[in-house]
Amino acid sequence: MWFRRSRRRPELYLHIGQPKSGTTSLQDFLAQERSRLQQQGFLYPRLRHVDNDNAQHALSYELREKTVKGLRMTPHDVSRDAGVWEQLTHQVKHTDCRRVILSSEDFYFLDQASRLRRSALAVLADRLRPMFDSITVVAYLRRQDQHVESWCNELIKFGFNQSTRDIASLADTLPACHSDYRALRKSWVRRFGEQAVIFKPFQRDRLKNGSVVDDFCDFIGYQPSERLSGFEDRNPRLTRLGFEIVRHLNRFEHSLDVHQRAVHLIRESAGESRHDPGAGEPYQYFNAPLRELWRSSNQALPMNFEDPLFERQPEQRRDYCLWRSSDLDDAEYAATRARNRDDRCTAAAGALIVAAIDVMRKK
Repeated sequence: MWFRRSRRRPELYLHIGQPKSGTTSLQDFLAQERSRLQQQGFLYPRLRHVDNDNAQHALSYELREKTVKGLRMTPHDVSRDAGVWEQLTHQVKHTDCRRVILSSEDFYFLDQASRLRRSALAVLADRLRPMFDSITVVAYLRRQDQHVESWCNELIKFGFNQSTRDIASLADTLPACHSDYRALRKSWVRRFGEQAVIFKPFQRDRLKNGSVVDDFCDFIGYQPSERLSGFEDRNPRLTRLGFEIVRHLNRFEHSLDVHQRAVHLIRESAGESRHDPGAGEPYQYFNAPLRELWRSSNQALPMNFEDPLFERQPEQRRDYCLWRSSDLDDAEYAATRARNRDDRCTAAAGALIVAAIDVMRKK
């Protein structure tokens, strides 16, 4: 990690997420723009032998496995012997670019486990400082109720947590980084300094052109190509009705492949319930202690959110999805057809959805 004294080290922009704040869109865009970025003096490193070379997740995976007792991250299997930190050091050492960009929402989860051997953030800072003249940590944060709803949707959708919990109960199990932004910032400031950590609100009316891609490019001073459009909403959520179907099919043991095929079928057939009044203020779906944590965190760390939590608080939690039996008809019809397909995975997914809907109808 040593650099020649005659050579000035580059600056680093470290984008840490948060998850579900347009991170995939931004990473896909930066990867597509690598050549143009380099022409303007930006290095967006490409790591070899990793699961996704559009981002630098493997750097964070390696840190988390190194600092959390017994942790094995399956996405890191392909890159565990790839020497990703050595790759980064080599690219930074030999680049003529004055600025470097690293992006992974997995950095967001550093030091959030309860079985820490040591601080991954401390290791990260120790590894980055010899390479860079300055480090700026950037995160786009959604209002907590919107973020937690979206993250729970992600857990259910991808089968990371094949849980049968309702959304409020699932939210109560999440690490503090999803809710306590004050504590999250404090942990990053401790390692990188007060001025180095920039938290920006992920709200369309606060982002340049309503886009995190546009906003990040403007923040770092990059002039993008005309390909800037079309990089939003690359990871659409399940509807609330779809969420309910998936958590009920989690009652039955099934493989991840079948789970993902089932989610695909549900996404195509389970629209928003016609009788659900909507989710304009999703904080109503969560338990009071969590809402109070959001309120106290936002009072201590003003993010300028449009925050109804400060205005009013419902006396009791609202049901997440108000559906009627007839709302399940389209999903059940699609699942029944899938159940009769010759493809075993599709047939298993269809049968699983039919079983889940049967449970829901009997409730």
